[in-house]
Amino acid sequence: MAITLILAFLIMAILYFYWNRHEPLDKHAIFATVFMVVYVLVYLFLNPPYFSTNRHIDTLLMILPLVSYGAILFPEINTTIPVQGTKGFGWLGLGVTVMVLVGFK
Repeated sequence: MAITLILAFLIMAILYFYWNRHEPLDKHAIFATVFMVVYVLVYLFLNPPYFSTNRHIDTLLMILPLVSYGAILFPEINTTIPVQGTKGFGWLGLGVTVMVLVGFK
C-alpha cells in the first residue's frame, strides 16, 4: 500500500510542476511537496507490514493526504470555494492526517 501512496504523490507532483513550468512557483505548492515528502518518509518508517492491523486507518492515512495535497496543488478544480479556502482546507487535511498518523501508529 505504501507503493500506491508514493506513486500517487509522484504523479501529482510531476503533473503539477510540468503543467505550471512557465509560471512562477507557488510557495504553497513547494511547502506542500516538502511536507508530503516528509509525511511519506514518516509513513514508511511507522508502517511496517506486521504492524498494520486496521485497514481502515491505513486507507485514511493514504487517501486523506493525497486529497489534501491535490487541493493545495489544484485548487481550481473546486469551483464552489475560493482558491485560498481550498488551499486552507488542504492544509487542514494534511495537519489532521499527521495527527492521526502519530496518534494511531
